[in-house]
Amino acid sequence: MFSTPAARQRHILALLDTRHILTIQELATELGVSAMTVHRDLNKLADSGRLVKTRGGVALPPATHGHASAPTLCAMCNRQVSERSAVILQGHRLGRLTACCPHCGLALLERNTSPDLILVTDFLYCQMVSARDATYLVGSDVHSCCTPGILAFADHNAAERFQRGFGGDMMNLLQVHNFLQRGLALSEELRR
Repeated sequence: MFSTPAARQRHILALLDTRHILTIQELATELGVSAMTVHRDLNKLADSGRLVKTRGGVALPPATHGHASAPTLCAMCNRQVSERSAVILQGHRLGRLTACCPHCGLALLERNTSPDLILVTDFLYCQMVSARDATYLVGSDVHSCCTPGILAFADHNAAERFQRGFGGDMMNLLQVHNFLQRGLALSEELRR
């Protein structure tokens, strides 16, 4: 049925248009090919910018969802989402939520059931990466849209070099989550 790479790739994109996220295993079953064949097809599509590969799955890139002419607004703070700092939370029940920065993305994570996919944008190279694999720099001298500023990096060494120049605290996803939780608890306490 899908004997050529071009036919498989067209079908993958058609599936993504309706379901927005897919796992490698779902695609292998749907296409009747091995996971390695799926990876080769996805690499081609990712290289052309038509999708974003994540650990174990694939999603549409931020720019392909919705109208290209209308700005995407953050589901948390309603600011315009920049391609340089966008965060995507996506799930079968959740749908697709876009945030303007890792600060808002992680705050959205607190409000929603566990998404199937969380992508953050690497601050230096503007590439989407799994939120679980990223290194975060919190409170650097580079101000992002929300406070405290949180920047995501795909490469730990790049985050270290950036930290030497602009300060801040390096954290993994769990550490950033705990940091934000302490901040929320403190602000709740101050309101009382």
